[in-house]
Order: sequence, then structure tokens, then C-alpha cells
Amino acid sequence: MTVGYDGIRTVDGDSPLSYYDRLVIASLGMEYPRDTFMVYSPYSTDDRGMSWLLSIANVHNKTPYKAINKWAWRNCRGIYTDFHRHGVKVYHGMDAILPTGKGKDHVTMVNTVRDLTFKRFMDDYSWLERINRNSRIKKACRRADRVIATSEFIKQQIVDRYKISPDKIDVIYTAYRDEYVERRNDEVMLTNVRAKYHMPSRFVLAITDFSSLGNMETLYRAFAKLDDKKIDLVLIGAKNDYYRSMKKLAASLNIDERIVRVASINKHNFNALYMLSQAFVDPSLNDGMGQTIIESMISGTPVIASDSGCHREVGADAALYFKPDDCNELAEQLNTVLTNENKRQHMIEAGLTHAEQFTQQAMAQKTMLTYNKARGRE
Repeated sequence: MTVGYDGIRTVDGDSPLSYYDRLVIASLGMEYPRDTFMVYSPYSTDDRGMSWLLSIANVHNKTPYKAINKWAWRNCRGIYTDFHRHGVKVYHGMDAILPTGKGKDHVTMVNTVRDLTFKRFMDDYSWLERINRNSRIKKACRRADRVIATSEFIKQQIVDRYKISPDKIDVIYTAYRDEYVERRNDEVMLTNVRAKYHMPSRFVLAITDFSSLGNMETLYRAFAKLDDKKIDLVLIGAKNDYYRSMKKLAASLNIDERIVRVASINKHNFNALYMLSQAFVDPSLNDGMGQTIIESMISGTPVIASDSGCHREVGADAALYFKPDDCNELAEQLNTVLTNENKRQHMIEAGLTHAEQFTQQAMAQKTMLTYNKARGRE
């Protein structure tokens, strides 16, 4: 079978959503070597992150064969010509965009929804952006033969907000990369990554986009309350206006010298950062995927997360949780992980066991099952 993908984000940069797309497609390519997987994008790419994906023999990047307007090709009928040329049976909208037109009658459509933040935190988005996102996702969910949600949390929002039947929606959790297990005992890698990014000897790790949804204020205030004043906080995220406001807060809390910010890091090195850290904290308010929680656990790192979004659903009993606006509770949980070695080891073991179910193979098999359901071949 030949499967096509909306690849606009897949080939564009190294964002978390791009990484997710590549992980899904790569997992399918490796699990089903006899099938073909086409990544359709208006343009080709030389992005380094795509080299891993395109190194898989049955995965290909396809640009328009003939198109005057490449945007119209992706969203309207033009792409159906390429579907016909390549024998595509299933088209998977990875960014909640499915082409329109009568050609759908010959191609099964699947749509993934992984983020509905704009519906819950409207003040963080312009009215035009909210309208565009809402319209795009609603149309894609209704047009699709089946819908994939990245968590039960997202599935329930799709049902409630778009009135899509829950029977049409499959929940497929994201996976950790297989190499995370293979590299757990790679001391040379750890040494190299620590040196490359100038990591402190002991630190707590957080990944953020530096927005109000990242909930950095709660994390900063909790960090200031820690008993251990010699541990640092490493943040992965780019500078913006919100980051600058948080920098002022850090100075007022006298923790600015203990905060290390890394603008970006190769996704291949995330595994090492998780392992080097004493704990991973996800304070975000509306996470619909929980990918960093899974990756941290399989790396052998204790996880503390806000009790919001899909965090408890994904982390289950293997993580500690705190009320999103309660810096005292977060500080208490951090102190427990940093000072109670028995509790820390228990969390590491529980996390490793729990995360083992989120393999690339499992994600690929469940995604292929959705394709077969959509085609009426369950």
C-alpha cells in the first residue's frame, strides 16, 4: 500500500510538531518495509532533521509534478493528480489539512489532531488565527474517514467542540525513539553532550516555548524555594518577550545565576540531556501529547508534571504531579526527588517500566490499524 502525508511541517525545520511527523512516518517505514510512504510538500528540503527520515528506503519526499500555485496544489484538487500517479490509497493530514475536491472519492483520508490550545486559551491567539485554525480542523475532522488524536484529552475536546463521533476517533500516543534505549549506557555521548552545551554538574531540566502556557512563573517561584541552592535549572527554548519578562522575575527571586538557557538543541541529543538531569519538569498548562514525559521516563529520569492536559493520562503513577498554579507543591515535589534517594530510584524504575509501552513499533501498528479501519479493512 502507498500512503501519502501532508508534509508541510514535516520538512520545515525542527519544531516539536515536525519531529512528531517524522517519528510517525519513520516508524511506519521501518515497521512496514513492503509499503511506500510519500511525504508531500510544496518544496523539497535540505533540512538535516529530514536525513534520518529519508534514509529509510521506502520513505520519499514528493514535490508538485505540475502546479502553477503550490499552495493551491496542497490544499485543493491539484495534489490528486500526484496521488493517481503514485498510487496513493491513504492520505494522512498531519497538520489537520486535507485537500478538497472530488478526488477524495478515490483516496481514503485520515486526519491527526494534536493541539487545540487556541480553543482553551484564546487570549494567546489573534482572532484571525483562532478562526483559521478552528475552520481548518473542523473541516479536516469532518472530511476524514478516521481521525487520530494524540491523547484521550485531545479526543474529548474533538468530540465536545466539533461534535465528531467518538467512534470515528482513534487515540494513538506518541513514541520514544528506539535509540533512546540503545544509548542509555553511552557514557561517551553523555560526556560529549555535557561539554557541547556547557551543562552544569547538577540540574533540573525543562523544555518550553516561553509563553504563558509554558507556566514558567510557577516553575521559577518553585525553584527559588528549593532546599538545595546549588542545583541549576536548564531551560530549552528561544528568547522572546515572555522570556525577557521571566528573566526579570528570576532576578527578583535571586535565581538568575542558576538558570541556564539553551536556545535550541539537536533532537538527537535530547536523550542525553534527560539522562544528565536530576529531574525533568513539565509545568505546561495544555499539553496534548506528553512526548517529553515519555522520553524522560525511558531515559531513566524522574518526571514531575503539572496536573493538566494529558500529563496524568500519559505519566500515570510513574510521575509526580502538582497543581499548575501551586509553586509550593511543585517545590515540595522537587525537594522529594532531589533529596529522597529511595523515592527517586522508585520513580526511575516505575518510569522505565511504564514508558516501555510507547514504542515506535506500537505507534506504527496502531496507525496502520487506523488506515485499515478507514479503508474498511479492519
